[in-house]
Amino acid sequence: MKRKGIYEPTVEDIIEISGIEALHPGGMALTQRTAELSDLKPGMRVLDVSSGRGTQSIFYAKEFGVEVTGLDISEEMIKSATQSAKNEGVENLIYFKLGDSQDLPFDDNSFDVVINECAVGIPDDSQKVLDEMVRVTKPNGVVVIHESTWRKKLSDSEKDEISERYGTTPLEYDEWIETLKKAGVSEIITEFDEWSKPEMFWKIRKDQDVEHYTKVLSKSELATTIERIIKKYGQDAVHIALENQRKFWEVVLNGTLGYCLFKGIKK
Repeated sequence: MKRKGIYEPTVEDIIEISGIEALHPGGMALTQRTAELSDLKPGMRVLDVSSGRGTQSIFYAKEFGVEVTGLDISEEMIKSATQSAKNEGVENLIYFKLGDSQDLPFDDNSFDVVINECAVGIPDDSQKVLDEMVRVTKPNGVVVIHESTWRKKLSDSEKDEISERYGTTPLEYDEWIETLKKAGVSEIITEFDEWSKPEMFWKIRKDQDVEHYTKVLSKSELATTIERIIKKYGQDAVHIALENQRKFWEVVLNGTLGYCLFKGIKK
């Protein structure tokens, strides 16, 4: 996010630069629900798109015995995820690969299940991400995503401002449905209200249930993150980063922004 010649760290930037083990809204409860809807079984080939530090991929492998390929655009994330899989003793079931979710380096019809947890809207083209996810899914295979979704009507300029602060692009519920259908997904089922409560957004840490947004980072983590922001973006970026985080939580708490789980079948 760049404005007036100064790079303004987004909420996504803050989470990444902090180095904390962070999850999506809903935390592991939503990852569990994602796996259940996917009907994961031993021997299945699963692609975890934008796998980050590998938390979800490792969960799928450990709990369901599936063979997981995790893909992420960050070399740092791939290294971290690979080490975590070894630490958890599931390196035989998981392979992490560097790549772009808008141009997946896999053949057509390669996976039984393709999942994207909270990262469809981060790249420039959400439609391209979904098109690619469906392309590499086997016929009658399962595609599951969950994503930030507008709960209130906003102007385009309001949406743009929030999206820039957040670092991802939410869509309206109907827009996500149409995007999935255009990609080639049918029999779509959704869960919206249950994952849109503010307390679900607070559960973004693997190691704790966060009661309020100011506690997402501990005091020591906040101090370290501020140091990293200054080093990478400059002193002026600290205020901007914290303001972006405050504004983001404001739209969550007032019900403007929610979270929706989508499951469909490749036609």
